[in-house]
Amino acid sequence: MKIFSMAFNFSTEKVNVMKKKILYLVLLSFISFLSGLSAAAQGKPVENLQQQKMRFFNERLQLTPAESKNFWPVYNDYQNRRDKITAERNTLLAYFTSNSNNMTATEADDAINKFLAYQQQENDLLQSYTKRFLEFMPAKKVMRIFIVENQFKKWLLENLRDNRSIVSVPRN
Repeated sequence: MKIFSMAFNFSTEKVNVMKKKILYLVLLSFISFLSGLSAAAQGKPVENLQQQKMRFFNERLQLTPAESKNFWPVYNDYQNRRDKITAERNTLLAYFTSNSNNMTATEADDAINKFLAYQQQENDLLQSYTKRFLEFMPAKKVMRIFIVENQFKKWLLENLRDNRSIVSVPRN
């Protein structure tokens, strides 16, 4: 160990700290590996986020099999289009934040108009897809989609904040 610390000009204290960090990482990896084995051994497959979201929505919306079959392709298409609009709006906001000190009033006005256009696109999209949902779901369930979206975001943020494993979806 002395050769290592001399060769890299590390003090014994730094080497000990590095050893502890490496041991900690190895232990975390091992625990994570064991957790995966434990879940698989108990017949509990580790779900990805999309699977968890589907289960969350299906339970909260109480979708019938027929509704679920129709819901997910439409909802995923809606979400992808909404995400694209959101990304473009966020890009505009980031550009404005970085360049606002150097923008003219006209450029700032253009940014406002673009922002409002993105908001309008999102609203138009919502109206369009609400009509599509109503083709195969009752109005009460369609309205619950928006509530369940917020519940899912809240549930996800709580899990991320608490640094918990996202394994089980809470019931109502």
